[in-house]
Amino acid sequence: MSSPAEVAAASPSELPHPESGEAADPLIQEAMDKASPRDLPPADEALLLRQGRAAWLAETARYTRVRIQAVTACRDTTADDSGPGRAVVRLVWAGADPAGTFLDGRPGTVHFTQNGDGSWKQTL
Repeated sequence: MSSPAEVAAASPSELPHPESGEAADPLIQEAMDKASPRDLPPADEALLLRQGRAAWLAETARYTRVRIQAVTACRDTTADDSGPGRAVVRLVWAGADPAGTFLDGRPGTVHFTQNGDGSWKQTL
């Protein structure tokens, strides 16, 4: 699985120019989808995408004009014990930091572990 920065570096001709605005978000999503394995059950993937978005929006609460440009969810194969109960949500997002500097194409990552009841919990 490539990180959002690796996706951008690997296929620059497919990605829009930085600061292209919301119209570019579907192209970023398409590039991330191409670079990401679809290795989770659809219900888990959908849940993790929702939880990952919510966690990232909470993480960036001190930023303004925040939007998620693209997001993927897959098994976390980078962990030492990367079993079926670990997942990672990778995001590309845009927003203005507390100093007011607006940037798009910011990468983000949220990790999850699966509980015994099948639910997912964010890990740090």
